[in-house]
Amino acid sequence: MQSKYVLSLDGGGSHLLIQLSVLACLEEDTGVSTYDLFDMMAGSSSGGMLACLISGRAVSASEIIRLIQREKLLENMMAGHWMNRLLNVLQIRPKYTGISKSRTLQKELGMLRLSSLGKQIFIPCFNLDSDQLEIFTNQTQPDFLLWEIADACTAAPAYYPPVKMEDGNWRIDGGVGMNNPGLAAYLHARQIWQETDIKVLSIGSGWRSFAFDGFKARAYGGVQWSAKGIASIILREKMVANVKMTEAVIGEHVLYINHPLKHFDLPDHMDSVNNPAHRQKALDIGRLWYAQQREKIGSWMSGRSASQSAAA
Repeated sequence: MQSKYVLSLDGGGSHLLIQLSVLACLEEDTGVSTYDLFDMMAGSSSGGMLACLISGRAVSASEIIRLIQREKLLENMMAGHWMNRLLNVLQIRPKYTGISKSRTLQKELGMLRLSSLGKQIFIPCFNLDSDQLEIFTNQTQPDFLLWEIADACTAAPAYYPPVKMEDGNWRIDGGVGMNNPGLAAYLHARQIWQETDIKVLSIGSGWRSFAFDGFKARAYGGVQWSAKGIASIILREKMVANVKMTEAVIGEHVLYINHPLKHFDLPDHMDSVNNPAHRQKALDIGRLWYAQQREKIGSWMSGRSASQSAAA
């Protein structure tokens, strides 16, 4: 029985270059593009945007890296008004206007809709009007524009404003509730491909680390805890718990790749891509992760790459 392969990408802002670098190395080893290697693309936040780009444009991870490096794909999404930069000191406006992100994604994905995709997709967003997390799949109605989904799933609070989609509802980054969609994507794949072996390659964007002085923390109120990144700690720990649960539930059917970033001197902030040195460091980290896991990944993907090569 031939397996179905699911690619799941965590959220992580411009640290998505780490994930793309891992996938580019896999493409080099297999000679097959990411689009052709996987039957379903799942992603949250920046990972959801990648899922839209790979599925919609039927491209390789290597091609998206070139878009980022040569055509400044990510940098074009991060334009902000001068007033926003001033007010951002007090965090009373989103860091970026969101207009440039919308335009860039519309340019890249055009008028593609969910129904036009040749591969399955799985992307969480949070609907502000219905006050709940929702999942965009090929079966979702109405038949949304793909660029709008990519725009909404990357509307990270404090960085970008909410996105109003075709149905009139406002949405934000689904990472607020599901920043690691691996298990949920697996369960969705089971519904689509019943009686079929499902395998999930799940790639993170690096664990952030935090240092606290417990003595000083005794005096912290809401403002201090917020400034110290308590929301990021909560998100990280929810993800760690979800990863452990995923591995416990589906066992060898999932291969999760992620490591702490504290030894790599890569900035924690999720929009560090504007610095060429940071871009290169993220790509180097991805290559290192792949090298460390190469034998395991090769063994895990061997059946898939062999069948794809034969088909080619």
